[in-house]
Amino acid sequence: MVVLDAAAPEVEDDTNLEMELSPESAAYVIYTSGSTGTPKGSVIPHRSLPGIILGVDFAHFGPAETLLQHSSSSWDAGMLELWGALLHGGRCVLYPERSADPDGIAEQVRVHGVSTLWLPAALFNLVVDARPEILAGVRQLVTGGEALSAPHVCRALELYPELRLVNGYGPSECTIFSTCHVIPPDFRGTSVPIGRPVGDRRIYLLDEAMNPVPVGIPGELYVGGPAVARGYLGRPELTAARFLPDPFGGKPGARMYRSGDRVRWLADGTLEFLGRVDQQVKIRGFRVEPGEIEAMLLEHPDVRECVVVAREDTPGEKLLVGYVVTAGVEALAGPDLRVFLQKSLPEYMIPSAFVVLDRIPLTSNGKVNRRALPAPDAVESGGDREHVAPRTATEEEVARIWREVLGVERVGVHDDFFERGGHSLRATQVVSRMRTAFGVDLSLRSIFDAPTIAELAELVDRIQPLSSAGIAEDQLEWLESLSEEEALRLLGEA
Repeated sequence: MVVLDAAAPEVEDDTNLEMELSPESAAYVIYTSGSTGTPKGSVIPHRSLPGIILGVDFAHFGPAETLLQHSSSSWDAGMLELWGALLHGGRCVLYPERSADPDGIAEQVRVHGVSTLWLPAALFNLVVDARPEILAGVRQLVTGGEALSAPHVCRALELYPELRLVNGYGPSECTIFSTCHVIPPDFRGTSVPIGRPVGDRRIYLLDEAMNPVPVGIPGELYVGGPAVARGYLGRPELTAARFLPDPFGGKPGARMYRSGDRVRWLADGTLEFLGRVDQQVKIRGFRVEPGEIEAMLLEHPDVRECVVVAREDTPGEKLLVGYVVTAGVEALAGPDLRVFLQKSLPEYMIPSAFVVLDRIPLTSNGKVNRRALPAPDAVESGGDREHVAPRTATEEEVARIWREVLGVERVGVHDDFFERGGHSLRATQVVSRMRTAFGVDLSLRSIFDAPTIAELAELVDRIQPLSSAGIAEDQLEWLESLSEEEALRLLGEA
């Protein structure tokens, strides 16, 4: 054991810790959203990992493969990127920045010769739209996390028919993937199958009476086998509801996980994803239960009723929209609600738009009529903020980029990017296009620190002279601390 803060670690005991590990021992705990407002942590045992890394055929792993590890450690896709390389003698390249974007991925693929790449579905769409040439040097691309966009799949395979493109599906309670589908180069469908069970995963499609359904009939998907987690940490009631005895496993004590996904077997033996049994949705790869967001909105003193839904008014672009009925407060607007939710929810769970209604539309049986909910016009109008048109050439160019990325006709220089429907993936598009337009090396963090056109334009105007002088962005803060005379002298020497 080595005490890290000791002055002389070489004198410490260097023997291994006395630990007894078994396949049932916990490897990690991964958290996902919960409808009660409390995230639930899946306890993943060691036995769950080998079956998705070793002896599988959805992708080729080996000493010749180089994988890029860019996923967050809080997402189990990172396990594929790491162990897919290390358990087969391959090479794992660690992404140098906190968040991946198409430009950064392109650089890593080029410099390190990345041959096997994982991209969540939303980032895959962005790469196909903005930087498809990235895929030219990749032999295998695994994507998933949410339903794939068939047009983007067709485009990728049309450009690179030799690319091995894999659609992976699976809840984090069962580690990385439960099923995979190698998409054929001539794919021209409108729905991408999620494939067949992989490794030691077992898939059951059951009806409400827990009976297997025949081919072509929708059923709820259950996962069995060693992949199934031990349960939710400290949540025995929730564990009992989701992790059920497995009557098909053939082993005493075996359990299966109830996914909540509606799926059907196709005639060719592959699986087709149809949606959720409940209202859980996936937004940019994150599992979100709208009820959790609704619960937080109802804590606002001026909100009487609310509904949160995922809309896909633009194909391949799924956004959360919050509909609220106020408690007699006319001035309540989207920015107020966004600031309120930011105190308790992560960015990906905050709706991209809010719509204030006189009442929530209902069906004849008294349930929320989601089809009658109006499109979020608030995203177009930008709320009640006074519109100020671009005043400089830089602001005009930034505004043009915003209009293209956000899909709106008009933006003001004081509009907030995230209040206008922006999110982290759209922010990467803005950063990428601004790099091309202005030749400045902005970071993704720049959009969060300077979320208006006016602030971004000011940042660009400040960085451009330094960039042309060969000064990196991370030196700006240091330069600004210098006197004017010292800064001019250094720039002259550069």
